[in-house]
Amino acid sequence: MKRTKIIISLFVFLSFMVSAALLAAPEEKVDKTFGKKDEIRFKLVLGDCQLKKSSDGSIHVHLVYSYEPDMSFEPLIRERGGTLYLEEKMRGNNPKGYSTWTVEVPDDIEIEFKSATGSLTVEGLKIEIDGSTGTGDIELSQVKGEFDLSTGTGDVEAYDSEGEFELSSGTGNVKIKNCKGNFDASSGTGDVKAEGLTLELDGEFSSGTGDAEVSFPDGTDFELKVSSGTDDAILDMNGKQVKGYFEFTCHARRGRIVCPVKFDKEEEYKDNDQTYLRKSFTQGKDVPKVYVKTGTGTARLNK
Repeated sequence: MKRTKIIISLFVFLSFMVSAALLAAPEEKVDKTFGKKDEIRFKLVLGDCQLKKSSDGSIHVHLVYSYEPDMSFEPLIRERGGTLYLEEKMRGNNPKGYSTWTVEVPDDIEIEFKSATGSLTVEGLKIEIDGSTGTGDIELSQVKGEFDLSTGTGDVEAYDSEGEFELSSGTGNVKIKNCKGNFDASSGTGDVKAEGLTLELDGEFSSGTGDAEVSFPDGTDFELKVSSGTDDAILDMNGKQVKGYFEFTCHARRGRIVCPVKFDKEEEYKDNDQTYLRKSFTQGKDVPKVYVKTGTGTARLNK
């Protein structure tokens, strides 16, 4: 009797697996090549996107996708003048599946990217990108150009790159490492961290309720701002000589300032009926200018 039950159970399991395999959506592929364009516009729903350097100056689009049969997924690829449009059309509730766009592009092209939940990866390109995603991650690696990128809940990372960076996340972390240029990096509730930077003119690194931590950048006449609303704002000198104008600010009663260097000036001031404490010092020239600010956390200088 026991053996019969095992055989029946095995038969039921195998039947289930066969049925699932028959119902599973097959993987579909799309491959297209286009001549050089001035701009590419992405309008994706769930799809992830990876941008790479083209080896021949053409644009190569490779799409792989698989969704359940009850989903209506349609990729739209069209060109109009100097613009290439890559879009996803989808109907159905609680979609299950995936779509991945790998697009090889030449340098010096403009990208407009929008995705509801997909991630964006950009590698090895000289490019200009304006983009956003609702929940996906964003990663830049070995790129050069102008980048205005945001995500609602994902993380943002930039490595070994150069240019103008405006990077933000609503609730995720923002990390920048070994990059050169000008930076505006922010998160609503996540941490913001930067190291190995060369700052040309301006760098602003801020978090609403997370930590903001920056290793002192290379450069000369720049302005650097590190701030957090309710958590710690930290500037790490990492053994570099302290030179320039340094200013630290915190809420007078609920914040704290920690600095190993003696201050030249200390004062309290009012802002929106709140009292803040501001301390500053200058060593050598009055540049670079450095501002470390927190509301209720700690504004700290680490040697």
